[in-house]
Amino acid sequence: MERWITDTPNSTRFPYYTRANADEVGPDPFSPLGWSMVWMHGCNPGVAKGFAEFGVVDISEYDLTPLQVFGNRGGYFYNPLSLSRLMGERMPGATPEAIDQAYFGDHPGVPAHEPHPDDVNEVQSAKLAETMGWVMTTPTFPRQHAASDLAREQVRNRPDFTAMSNEELVAFARAVTAKVEEVWIPYCMVCLGASLPPGAVQAICAAIGRSDDAVKVLAAVGNVESAEASFLMWDMSRLVKNSPELTAAFDAGTDGVLDRIGAAGPAGQEFLGHWATLLTEHGHRAPNEWDTRPDSWTTRPGIPLGLIDRLRHQSDDRSPHVAKAKAAAERERLAADLLAVVEGDAETHGTLTVALSAAANWFAWREQGKYACIRLIHEVKLSMYELGRRMVDAGVIPDQRHIFNLLDDEIDDFLTDPAKYSGTIAEREVGFRALHEVDPPYIVGNGRGDEPISTWPKRNAADVPKAKAGDVLQGGPGAPGVITGRARIVLDPMEAPDMELTDIMVAPTTDPAWAPLFLSVGGIVVNVGAVGSHAAIVSRELGVPCAVSVVQATARIPEGALISIDGSTGTVTVLEDPA
Repeated sequence: MERWITDTPNSTRFPYYTRANADEVGPDPFSPLGWSMVWMHGCNPGVAKGFAEFGVVDISEYDLTPLQVFGNRGGYFYNPLSLSRLMGERMPGATPEAIDQAYFGDHPGVPAHEPHPDDVNEVQSAKLAETMGWVMTTPTFPRQHAASDLAREQVRNRPDFTAMSNEELVAFARAVTAKVEEVWIPYCMVCLGASLPPGAVQAICAAIGRSDDAVKVLAAVGNVESAEASFLMWDMSRLVKNSPELTAAFDAGTDGVLDRIGAAGPAGQEFLGHWATLLTEHGHRAPNEWDTRPDSWTTRPGIPLGLIDRLRHQSDDRSPHVAKAKAAAERERLAADLLAVVEGDAETHGTLTVALSAAANWFAWREQGKYACIRLIHEVKLSMYELGRRMVDAGVIPDQRHIFNLLDDEIDDFLTDPAKYSGTIAEREVGFRALHEVDPPYIVGNGRGDEPISTWPKRNAADVPKAKAGDVLQGGPGAPGVITGRARIVLDPMEAPDMELTDIMVAPTTDPAWAPLFLSVGGIVVNVGAVGSHAAIVSRELGVPCAVSVVQATARIPEGALISIDGSTGTVTVLEDPA
């Protein structure tokens, strides 16, 4: 395979793109329809406008039409490295090198920053300075809250897709995609702004010799929307654990469990009430949930039911409510202690006070923003699932998810003669599956990453050297705590093995869709992420130690090895080789 059908052109003005911090958004390839419809016509123009409103660029500086910021290579999602470096160039007090350090740390092979004559722009720098002041001081972000309300309203007013014509289903998907653009603008601003307050906290902690406390003082901030599913599922698991009828219903297996629960009396009705809330509030959760193709908790309820089934076996002392309360108390104690240390420096004391408050707000708003986007993408998914189901019934495709092998500009013609596309869809399915087996280039642009897909290395290649006893793998801080346990490599949350409370889950990325699994283990190690990533934020809310950005952790850490992690420093130490 030379190229893939959704490969995007590189910007001439902003030529470099990277997979750094992109695995969290897209660990797997995006489907052709998911990318060509939702991302090219919703997410990309929305984030382009968000960068402009934040002050990084003027809209006229973009050189790709339609507006395009994110890239796609071999189906994989890429972050705009050059555009991020521009933010470092223009933001007062920042540098492109600082942006690189945040993205890459000491990762080898990163191209040096190449200044452009138009990088320096006093107008944009002044706007960024104004935005920075707003980020650190605003107590609310009405535009983000309105975007959240818009998405929730879309879910509440979901039409009966089975009663719509094929053409109406497509029109609905495109109309919702336009709303995706609308909600991405404030979400982009949140993503950019959310790095500033914790950055200030980390800098002050480092300056006073308390670097390890930075992640602890950002824990359990509360109001994190994407953590709520884990708390609700935990409460549901307690209902099951404490009810003989519900326990018996789950003991018989998750297939048909909802029917058995419906006959389980008052306890069953209470469970079903929580179940309805779970699907209404969190039914859009899915692996690789930024794409429209993967099954969600709504389309495949066995996923959350399986997680509840796993959680019901945990002891009550594993409660995330208890862990959160403990972490919150420690956060408040540390905050008071750190403020006391800098009390004699009025400026630093004021900055730390403001930064701690702002970090809590922006972490919560970031998760609120993501939920708004994913809720809308999920509505597109549901409408296209219905179209796919009809095409399965008509014998056009064998699986409803294969409808996502079409491109947006092919759908109208497809509706006039679906059978004409059967061969194309089948051929693309083979290619799409093959993309899941390769490891995309870390950086593309200016000739880099142009190699044919067929030459890309395989994912989790066996030739990656395994860490041995005594080796220390340095990652980044995610969530505080020190834990020792056996490493369990999990590449797919839907295929997670049974794990002990003392185990440490090692995963490619821990999107919040994985969060209920966190309550089944003692700690988390992930290949990618940062202190402000979704996974780290949710880990801190659940009180689970987490080390992020441990490069190739899933390949380097042997299954079953005894390891120790320190979530405050991001270190992973291999203590014993696997038995």
